Amino acid sequence: MSRRSKISTTVVATSLAITVPAIALAQETAPAEVTVDFSKSRGAYLHPERYNNVSRARTFPEQRDADVEFLNANGLHGKVYKVWVDAHLILDAKTGVYNYDGITDYLSDLSRLSETLLVVMDTRVMVRDAGATPEQVKPVVKTILRELKQRFPKIVYIEAFNEPDHNLAKVVKPGDLYAFYKPYYEAVNELNRELKPKVPMQIGGPGFMQYNELWTNAFLDDFKADRTPGKRIDFFSWHGYGRFPEGTGETTGPRAYHFYKFDPSEVASERGRFEKALTSRGLNTKIPAFITETGIYPGPSFDNAKDPHADALTGAAGVTALHYWYMENPRTIPFNWVMRHFSEERKDQLATRAGAGNPIPTRTFTPYGNAMAMQAKLKDRRVAARSNALVQGKGVYAIATSDKSGAAVMVWNYQHTDSKNFDLKIDLGRLPANLKGKTLRERRYRIDQNVSNYWTDPAKANLQMVSETIVVPTKRHSVSVTLTPNALELVELEPVSTAKGK
Repeated sequence: MSRRSKISTTVVATSLAITVPAIALAQETAPAEVTVDFSKSRGAYLHPERYNNVSRARTFPEQRDADVEFLNANGLHGKVYKVWVDAHLILDAKTGVYNYDGITDYLSDLSRLSETLLVVMDTRVMVRDAGATPEQVKPVVKTILRELKQRFPKIVYIEAFNEPDHNLAKVVKPGDLYAFYKPYYEAVNELNRELKPKVPMQIGGPGFMQYNELWTNAFLDDFKADRTPGKRIDFFSWHGYGRFPEGTGETTGPRAYHFYKFDPSEVASERGRFEKALTSRGLNTKIPAFITETGIYPGPSFDNAKDPHADALTGAAGVTALHYWYMENPRTIPFNWVMRHFSEERKDQLATRAGAGNPIPTRTFTPYGNAMAMQAKLKDRRVAARSNALVQGKGVYAIATSDKSGAAVMVWNYQHTDSKNFDLKIDLGRLPANLKGKTLRERRYRIDQNVSNYWTDPAKANLQMVSETIVVPTKRHSVSVTLTPNALELVELEPVSTAKGK
């Protein structure tokens, strides 16, 4: 819940006030403070909501046109969207015929949703099930990418493999994986020379299911030893869920199912470990890290086994917390996962499971999707924001931003399954120069167990503005917010003339 600005602010008029159901407060409520300093820039804000995943082409195709239109209309037009291309569904291994019919509408739709596409060029069936060699993989990869790049020029990033430390671990050892990567970069290099595309393709991977030191070290050793001219890794990728055993069937050891949901701040160390591995081999430490899947519920995991909807708000706050810590490192880009999942609704950004006999909804966010829509309202320059109530990845998070249009601060209370509430003061201090002395429109948006939550009120499932107030800030500006467990709130300030009609 929120309270209107009351410190160092003159309230001129209230043009909107939404009454929401009262949230039963847990026993513990603590004071907290977020301090914002607009004079301390942290550079361009990454906008992680613009890095996203969709499932494979066969997943919910009937909803895809509406999904693309809806996400574009809600600020979620992508910088990079990850899409899936399965070699075995295009190439008939018996006849040698390539058929792209199953993928073209999918890639056409997603080309309307993002500036660029990242293609997972998945050859696991060839390698794992058919025993293909690297020499046999290369012509397939090259043929498919030639056709797709010509048809869909927004394809820029090629990710070799998807979780090979899980999906290929029974047939490929860590020291053998690079041999299967080499055909990918050779094919990309050759196609860039042959096609001369306006935006050349980049190649990276290996898309490990975690930051996996055993597999990463072996891969980097082989990359260093590769004497081929033109060898390249344009980005290095892994997934951010936790630390788990490789897919060999062995489930013991130090990675035996350690989830990041208990302390999302653990992911902040991954970039440093990666750069240490690069440095020790004399490799370029500026290689971007793409965390091409993230989440607090990997696979079919859960906190509430009988009620996936109870986990929806936890997931929304948890993924946002993971991304916060990844963004604390340079050249590290976390991707959201996923628009609609084929089976696990805890991962859905769009409401997909409406109950037996009910049609699949369209144009309807889950709390996770609303968290992304909320992030899209943040401004383009990040500034310093400090919370005094964030310990071991739990508590009050804050991201503060500004640009020529105004200022916006997003706060959230990641509790996982704990139950602490916070009475939060957001001290905005001295506002940016373009807001000083102006009448401002202050808008509040909220996501919690009652608000912007499909499973509480489907009619008001999408991101709800819970107040709109005209204020005249004085020397220092503050607002107050009450954050229940896993609730998220955005405070947006814009000059009345700029905000009019928005």
